Amino acid sequence: MAQKLFRDPLYDYVSIDRVKHGWLLDLVNCRELQRLRFISQLGLGQFTYPGSTHSRFSHSLGVMHLMAECLAHLEQSHPKHFRPLDREALLAASLLHDVGHGPFSHATEQIFGDHEVRGVAMIRDNSSEIHKVLSKRAAGLPAKVAALIEKTGDVPLWQRSLISSQLDLDRLDYLRRDSLCSGAEYGNFDCFRIVHTMELRSKEIEGKGKQKELFLVWPEKSKFAVEEYLFSRFYMYQSVYFHHTTKAYEGLLDRIFARARYRAQHSRNFAAQLLAPLRILAETGDQKNRDFQSLTDHVVWAQITLWQECKDTILQDLCRRLLARKGIGWAEVVAGAGFEMTRKIEAVRDYLTKRGKDSTYYFMEHAPQTAPYRPYSSGSAGEEQTSVNSIMLFDPNWPGTGFCEISQVPGLERLKAITGAQPTVSRYYFPKEYEPEIRKLLKE
Repeated sequence: MAQKLFRDPLYDYVSIDRVKHGWLLDLVNCRELQRLRFISQLGLGQFTYPGSTHSRFSHSLGVMHLMAECLAHLEQSHPKHFRPLDREALLAASLLHDVGHGPFSHATEQIFGDHEVRGVAMIRDNSSEIHKVLSKRAAGLPAKVAALIEKTGDVPLWQRSLISSQLDLDRLDYLRRDSLCSGAEYGNFDCFRIVHTMELRSKEIEGKGKQKELFLVWPEKSKFAVEEYLFSRFYMYQSVYFHHTTKAYEGLLDRIFARARYRAQHSRNFAAQLLAPLRILAETGDQKNRDFQSLTDHVVWAQITLWQECKDTILQDLCRRLLARKGIGWAEVVAGAGFEMTRKIEAVRDYLTKRGKDSTYYFMEHAPQTAPYRPYSSGSAGEEQTSVNSIMLFDPNWPGTGFCEISQVPGLERLKAITGAQPTVSRYYFPKEYEPEIRKLLKE
């Protein structure tokens, strides 16, 4: 059989041609990519939505599938814009863009480092399996793939837009996949139309000596599909990615690791008892952890299960709260003046200290504006709008250049409700047993 088929809940089947793209199948089978089977796509999302147990591996296959469809469309309509190895690099980058994720994805990024930085390092490491597969395909392919993911070097703007932008193939897959698996039905939009109507158009970039760049744009006829995508994205962020229960326990997980790192770096005995992949917690400076490929969700769960019986009472208590999924209260506050919030937060810290709780570990803040998932904003582009930081539509009959940022397109006025400035809202998490008193302190 010429096709290798992967059964997928979103696309039915994801296929790779064994003859034409055998190297891509070799990439899928690399140890570094197979590890993503054991990294949850939604962190601790299953604490809120029990069905959201899908992996970064299935998502990566999905993005590759969309990239294959997208390139087939663009090559047919814009063949002259493709250079040697462009197709291979884009397919590989779509498959490898998340290869550097630590356990529970974004939930542990503050502990284990930026996933893109680590992923690019893997691609450039000539001892990694993925580097060997890419190099075998073409000597310059690893560098080309790495440049696409880290968004540097001689990467055409339109190619960067496909990998990472306000409307990229990564987002198109995860919004629909996360919606399907969580059961939250906000991620339903016309993905097929968005992928199969995108175009490449030349536009002048101000500040570059009137240099022209190719922009990824959509025709006016696709405006409602793109509008639907933006509303889906907004609702998914509010209802799934920012859900207070998920963020509470992800915050608790972060504090568990913060406490464990502190102990590991101050106690040789504690560090010696860590599971091998988690000895990264005892490392300082530029030390490299050689067991990262073994660091998965399963290892973390096993370690936390052990820690719930450890002698450190803080770590023990935090782990027990996480494993039992209880004991965390929360409060939501629309931010006021800075000094006013500082006073309230200090009052809460004092309250916890008097009750024997170290606020370093028992008081957490989550501000959605600082999260990796952010609602689209028409002002995010600054002075110079490109197809990376803006969603652009094109119609030759529109005034000026014919390009128009999505929220300014005639007929889409309702988008302003979700693309304009949003109120700054912060959530605070703390022991459930003190919830009434702490809520009162934060709202006084």
